[in-house]
Amino acid sequence: MTVRIVTDSTCDLPADLVAEYGITVVPLAIEFAGESLRDGVDIDAAGFYRRLADAKELPRTSQPTPEAFRKAYDSLLDADGICSVHISTRLSGTLNSARGGADARADGPPVELVDSRFVGLGLGAIVLEAARAARDGADLETVAAVARAAIDRVDVVVIVDTLDYLHRGGRIGRANKWLGAMLSVKPLISVHDGEVVPFARVRTRAKAIDRLVEFAATQQGAPMMFVAGTATPAETARLVEQLTPLLPGTRLIEGNLGPAVGVHTGPGALGVAPLRAAT
Repeated sequence: MTVRIVTDSTCDLPADLVAEYGITVVPLAIEFAGESLRDGVDIDAAGFYRRLADAKELPRTSQPTPEAFRKAYDSLLDADGICSVHISTRLSGTLNSARGGADARADGPPVELVDSRFVGLGLGAIVLEAARAARDGADLETVAAVARAAIDRVDVVVIVDTLDYLHRGGRIGRANKWLGAMLSVKPLISVHDGEVVPFARVRTRAKAIDRLVEFAATQQGAPMMFVAGTATPAETARLVEQLTPLLPGTRLIEGNLGPAVGVHTGPGALGVAPLRAAT
């Protein structure tokens, strides 16, 4: 039984894990001043944040087309099944495009669609859990069940320098109650049931990182935790160093928050996403 995993570029999985597990990533598009760039193909994280610093107009994201998904699924005709796991439907229409692509095929293996109810680090954790089940030889129904079960085992906490990007991009969710009261304050946000929610707010970035470490340290026993930032890889590496002695049994996976997520978090974001052990 061969089950292949498809996801979208908001998962922000490190390239080595994508290659190791044979995951197919369908890119969202980043719209910069009328120019459409495929996330992770035409523009990488470093290039995106350089352009963002000089941008006079906030870039936008657009979901992949159904045709992009059809081509992705048609490239996996050797599979017995495809588990396609995507960004929350409350944040993007990507899953609907995936459904359209699956329905447009003349034939091919069955496709099981999963709404992760997350984005970024949280989506990446769920995708990786599904990929591990697929590599272990699970059938399509089981792989999809593993992905859905992982949703309730994931938490995400992210520091953002400002809520402006989330607000202007229409993704602010329940964190909108903090708008207008955030001068000289560093917000930490989370994702719950598919939408952005407030987690905490502190006065300085140093205190925000302390709060992030405090949260991460409560995740004893989590087999895996994603740690990622935007344009500050050195800061991400320092956070991993801080967490390593606090979480001796946890695999810490270091990565970047890519363009499709960075459009909404802005530069300076830094977060963690633990995947708790199954019970």
